[in-house]
Amino acid sequence: MTSHLYDGDEHFPPAPVLEISIGKPGEQAGGSTFLALVDTGADATIIPVEHLAQNRAQKVDQSAALRSHWGERRLVALYAVAMGIGPYQFPAIQVVGDEVGNEVVLGRNVLNRLRLLLDGPAGVTEILEKI
Repeated sequence: MTSHLYDGDEHFPPAPVLEISIGKPGEQAGGSTFLALVDTGADATIIPVEHLAQNRAQKVDQSAALRSHWGERRLVALYAVAMGIGPYQFPAIQVVGDEVGNEVVLGRNVLNRLRLLLDGPAGVTEILEKI
């Protein structure tokens, strides 16, 4: 079981986060590590482009569409990365490259592969198992 305390430094109210590592797709993720916001409302995982470039992510599509919760739509690039979350490895996950922001957002394309417990009163995010 992997767990992480909610982040109250960057988010108010405190938000569920997990530490992830990324690397070149097809390899063991273990390059850079980042604190990722757990966002069950986000369809996709979003990672700043500079992090992707540093970790040799492969661009797989540069004409995907992303719609924000405000309804605006824009074209984005999709990248393939290897991702690690605690002991769990995902050898090839598609993520959105963010050219503007600096926050890593862990979306449902990854979250739906994990059994999670978001314990708000205790301020802890726990991964119970990989599915």
